[in-house]
Amino acid sequence: MAVTQHAAPRPHFTSWRDVPTGTYATATQLKTMDLPRRPGPPAATVDGQDGIGRSTTITLYRIDQSTPTASTAAQLAAARSRVENSVRARVCADCGARPDRAPIATESYGALCPACWHIRGLRHRQEEARQERAAAVRTARDLLRIPQNRPLGVLHVDYTERGHTPAGTRRSPSAAKVTVIGANGLIVAEPLLRLVPPRAKGIPEGAGDPVSGSEVLAAILSQLTVLIWRYRDLDDLSAGLRSQGATWFLPSDGHVHEMARLATAWRGEVTPDGERPVAVAPGRADRMLYLLNQIADTEQAPAMAIGAAT
Repeated sequence: MAVTQHAAPRPHFTSWRDVPTGTYATATQLKTMDLPRRPGPPAATVDGQDGIGRSTTITLYRIDQSTPTASTAAQLAAARSRVENSVRARVCADCGARPDRAPIATESYGALCPACWHIRGLRHRQEEARQERAAAVRTARDLLRIPQNRPLGVLHVDYTERGHTPAGTRRSPSAAKVTVIGANGLIVAEPLLRLVPPRAKGIPEGAGDPVSGSEVLAAILSQLTVLIWRYRDLDDLSAGLRSQGATWFLPSDGHVHEMARLATAWRGEVTPDGERPVAVAPGRADRMLYLLNQIADTEQAPAMAIGAAT
């Protein structure tokens, strides 16, 4: 009996950034190469936009499976001589490369090869990061200069974990140690609150009543400008207190700030693919305060020059 063989599915890329440079090209890119070529069989697809900005799927062809067009050298030379500045458009304005595929035309920088185009994009991302870093420094300084009638309180929560169920589901924590320190590094409050019923397993010694403990903590936090790492770090605390008939309170009206955003903006790292990695959590209230002081003490660097190459 004959065995039916199915062709392997063609690769699909969700972004042009993921398309390997030098491997694939569109039919238009092959046609506009320095030495034009005809596409071979369709080899891949990529999500992109058509000529009027609508989302579409674009067919790609392997460059090594393309074939030369019928144009002779004389015809290519004649065609190029009829196009004003055509030779200049084939040369990267930054590095001087003369790639097979036509460089990317830009109004500000001239024609750019893929590498220089990528470098320009990274430089712009770095400049955006520099501006965000400056804003983060200003915010950190403002937090450390807030009026004494609403001083700064740095809040961090450590949970007492209870492992996972046999099915692999994480059990809710049995208790939470809520640490609040002031701008001077001294402890303002450090209650250990029970988050499960009194007879539940895994409750640490000294865990206090969630109702009375949360009321005391709420009274303290209502007088502070509170700095936390992320709101979602408090989800287990809020859910546990509610399950025990208590409430979790944080001041409103702009008196709560997320340190994760501030630290990420201050670190300002841009990866080679243009992403902005999230800063790693300090893990303690005193380390969060230390990081805040680091941010506030930062000297601002001058802006980068991203103008066209001369």
